[in-house]
Amino acid sequence: MKKVKSRFRLAPTYTLLWLVAAALASVASCSDGGPSTAECVAPDTACDGICVNTSTSSNHCGACGTVCASDQTCSAGACVAACEAGQTTCGDACVDLATDEAHCGSCSEACAEGQTCQDGACEADGCSGGRTDCDGECVNTASDPENCGACGAACEEGESCEAGACQAGGCSDGLTDCDGACVDVDRSESHCGTCGTECNDDQTCVAGVCQGGCGSGLTTCGDACVDVQTDTENCGTCGTACNATQVCQTGMCACTVGPGHDLGDAVPQFVNATTAGLPNSYAPSCVSASSSERIYSFTAATAGVYSFDSSNSGYQVVLALLDATGCSELACNADPNAIVTADLAMGQTVYIVVDGADGQAGTFELHVTRASAPSCPAGTLAPSVPQTITGSTVGRPNSVRPTASTWCRDASAPDAGYAFTAPVSGDYTFDTYGSAFDTVLHVRDATCQGTQLACNDDTVIEQSEVTVTLTAGQTVVIVVDGSDATRSGAFTLNIQRAVPPPVCDGSGECGDGSSGCVRCAVEGNCADEVAACFDTRECLEFVDCYLTCDTDACKDACIAADPASAALFDAYRACIYCSECPIDCSGEAFTCP
Repeated sequence: MKKVKSRFRLAPTYTLLWLVAAALASVASCSDGGPSTAECVAPDTACDGICVNTSTSSNHCGACGTVCASDQTCSAGACVAACEAGQTTCGDACVDLATDEAHCGSCSEACAEGQTCQDGACEADGCSGGRTDCDGECVNTASDPENCGACGAACEEGESCEAGACQAGGCSDGLTDCDGACVDVDRSESHCGTCGTECNDDQTCVAGVCQGGCGSGLTTCGDACVDVQTDTENCGTCGTACNATQVCQTGMCACTVGPGHDLGDAVPQFVNATTAGLPNSYAPSCVSASSSERIYSFTAATAGVYSFDSSNSGYQVVLALLDATGCSELACNADPNAIVTADLAMGQTVYIVVDGADGQAGTFELHVTRASAPSCPAGTLAPSVPQTITGSTVGRPNSVRPTASTWCRDASAPDAGYAFTAPVSGDYTFDTYGSAFDTVLHVRDATCQGTQLACNDDTVIEQSEVTVTLTAGQTVVIVVDGSDATRSGAFTLNIQRAVPPPVCDGSGECGDGSSGCVRCAVEGNCADEVAACFDTRECLEFVDCYLTCDTDACKDACIAADPASAALFDAYRACIYCSECPIDCSGEAFTCP
């Protein structure tokens, strides 16, 4: 299984864009096989009619025609031993462009004072109040439409950014749309009271009024002053949000309901009681009007499918099942027979809510049994995004084995699968960030044994992420697995819409690697194809060889010497000219396959 592409993350350096521009320029300038005359700008030099930098060119190192050996690279105009894997020659030094503050992302790209180099990008040591550094600017990725959920993830025209996700149809109740940002004008320092009313640097927004400082007991989170001891959107720390069925108590998310009685883990067992005269503290999702209820806790002694049955009751019972840890509703049934089932992990505790429809209350009988061994899928998720669920694979069987590949291992580990139906067509991202063990995440079409659509072991250390394209109404099973038979535990599964890449064609300008449709394609849908060539020494040397040719015979010789790199070279040009920019670049001399 190949690694699922993430087409919106590559940020090409100026060096890469220059290389792309030079390579693409050769399509038109060399297409007739005749010589070309280059007018070069320092530090480039004309070698055989092509502008090259003799300080770095392995085929023209120090002077035109001076070729470095295969185990050497050209640095400062001299052939030197190549750097180890993961390092790049900058001047006379081998550096790691991912972490070197003097050469961050590319040689001589130095970070400013107070910044560090992280993954090839200069970042501030930290933005205050839960903000994120995006290209040197501290932004609130929860509401910024240009950086919605992540730096560079821009919403499309007509969409707004809310809770880190782009959405159409306006903002939720209580929030105001301010130029695409869904904000709380009572607390936003950038839009305090009304859109565009910005507080001073030494002020915060409290109840829609700019005030000096947050005051005692309050913390600055993004644009707001909040009490992290009680704020459900910033519980304990900025950005830590409780779900809809939780409250924030003493800085921790807690369930809004609590059990009146613990049933332990015995099965089967019967409970007879009444809901008459009891309070109504929970509203099950499967009924429009609920009633008074009793709430019990139950813990699964072994993993399996458990049944909760109240069909022999004296009134129309509504049964709901809540996860005791995350307080999310696992199942709900308002039918007259009122039976719910749930696939529980060993040691998982749930809350059983015995409620009534339309105000009904009375005597009920609750029957708890273990119906079968664990199943796949373990549950069905709501067809909505974004959403986060929690669970555990402890004690579960190895029901689905992923297909092994470069980015995914075949592990015989306990797993938990969940069915999800796409509400609309588009790209969906699934990840296990926040899980307590080394996960493997794979997505199956329709059923647990369906075709594997995507699989990933470690996107981030021990955590997994995949992006798949789904049509409206398409059902997939998302399987949370372990990296080996010893890996199991509590997991977090996050589901959200992926931010679509930009549409490049139709701007009216073909451009090159630094402008127009070509640059848009390089930074968007063709980023993977460009990186596949320019991230390897062999392909760079092939491009260098190809660009120095002034005859078809010379170019054919370069292709014959390295057909694999030639294929990569053609692949990214075909992506740009044929897939992404066929209108804007229709006059370019490139033959589409």
